[in-house]
Amino acid sequence: MSNERVLLWIRGAAARILRGLLALLWLILAGCGRLFGRLRDVVAQAGAETGLLALSLCVNRSIHLLERLFWLAVVVSSVIAALVLSRLQLERYFSSPTVISVDRDYRGWNGSLPAVTLCYYDHIDSFKANEYIQEMWNVSIIDEDYFYFMDFLYAVVNATAGNYAELAKFAEDERFDQIDLYEMIQRVDRPFEQVISSFDAGFQVHVQRVMTERGACYAINSPMSTVLSGQPVAYELMPQPLSCQYGKQQCYIRMDLYESTGVLDVHSPFEVSATEANIVALHKSDEITASFKVLETVASKNLRQLSVAQRKCVFNNEETSNLKIYSKSLCLARCRAVMALEMCNCVPFFYPYVDGPSCNPAGFECLLDFKWPIWALHICKCPSTCTEIEYTMQTVKKSSWGVKNNEEVASSETATSSFRWDLIPPKVRMRRDVVYSFEDLVVSFGGVLALFVGVSVMGLVEMVHVLVNNLLLDVFTLLRLMLGRLRRCWRRDDHMREANHHHHANAHAHARLHDFNERLSLAATAELPPFDYVN
Repeated sequence: MSNERVLLWIRGAAARILRGLLALLWLILAGCGRLFGRLRDVVAQAGAETGLLALSLCVNRSIHLLERLFWLAVVVSSVIAALVLSRLQLERYFSSPTVISVDRDYRGWNGSLPAVTLCYYDHIDSFKANEYIQEMWNVSIIDEDYFYFMDFLYAVVNATAGNYAELAKFAEDERFDQIDLYEMIQRVDRPFEQVISSFDAGFQVHVQRVMTERGACYAINSPMSTVLSGQPVAYELMPQPLSCQYGKQQCYIRMDLYESTGVLDVHSPFEVSATEANIVALHKSDEITASFKVLETVASKNLRQLSVAQRKCVFNNEETSNLKIYSKSLCLARCRAVMALEMCNCVPFFYPYVDGPSCNPAGFECLLDFKWPIWALHICKCPSTCTEIEYTMQTVKKSSWGVKNNEEVASSETATSSFRWDLIPPKVRMRRDVVYSFEDLVVSFGGVLALFVGVSVMGLVEMVHVLVNNLLLDVFTLLRLMLGRLRRCWRRDDHMREANHHHHANAHAHARLHDFNERLSLAATAELPPFDYVN
């Protein structure tokens, strides 16, 4: 009997579950039907108010089903085509909205003259070197270790980012561990005692001692080289390079050197010395005149409205790569300095504008083991500047006065050398401009919507208004129904509570009446006369 009862209970439970599922399915189907009907009404209303006949035809039951399916396919395909084309236009706006064009209106152009970085062959001032050795190590010229310390000074002063092997030889000597090599170079370096002249007698050409990857040098007509000094400088306060109007005057700068020889690097005034493209060796008695061809790239004002990723270039006064003043050569130099810091936990003295502990001879030995900066040349990548000036040496005229052997001593004090560089007026320059701006993107979106969907901004606003309005109405109707049901449930509960309260009150009253009646009967019984017992 127990097994039969279990089977009967299971059958009953399964039947109840099946009935519940069928009821739930019926409710879902009924809800879907109502939802589809409501959606059809909303779509028809949106099509009627926005003027899109295709939307109304898709839900119009008075036409054939195949015709409705056709219009639905047309609407879906048009929307997909509009989305695809809009995505392509958006990708174009973010990837390549700029163009480089050729500008040939050269008659009114003004240009900057090239900058020159002069690095002496002989950096050390002997008198200053003697004083430094005496002060730091208490060694004079008559001491045995004097030439050892002098060799150390020469190794430091002549070290470059590409050749510092001589400096690494002093890594085992602990006496050099606490020496500030950058400060030492500043104290023993030769001063700049040359004469600078130009076509503009009223303009003072800027000259500054800087620390480059070639060592201590002097930058002439190079505003960007002020960053190499290690002192904070604002772009607006940087000195301006010498400029001239092409075609109206001869643009040149001349430098006369007395008893000095060195290497000259000609580069853009808005870059620092970093390449070997325009290297000129200047010896005693040399008189060199070099003419440079210039190719300038300018930028339109609209270019600043784009991001760096869009225009793929950086302006000089933009802060990026932890540089408040940007140039590509500065960015690459800083990258090499950061790699040295990561490799050996120190920064070579070639980069005073990079924060970090300065390398001592032991640090340079560590860099030599890592073959720095060879790896950095392949890893460091920096964006170009939006405005560029590229100089190419076109002609070089070199003459040497020379001296006879028997007159060498007599004439060595008066031997001079000079270098003059001038510009060939350009007829062509490049211009970076915005060819696809944000306004063009918005216009293209409107054209795509008008072509494929046939709707304007006002139509989209009306469609959104219809959808939001109907959605809010449905939500408010649903909330009103739910609140009505909750109120009915609350009223039913109140009635039940009142009924229970009345029932309990009546029961309590009946109990009190019953107790009163009992007390009354007892009192009446107490007042009766005693029974007379009859014998």
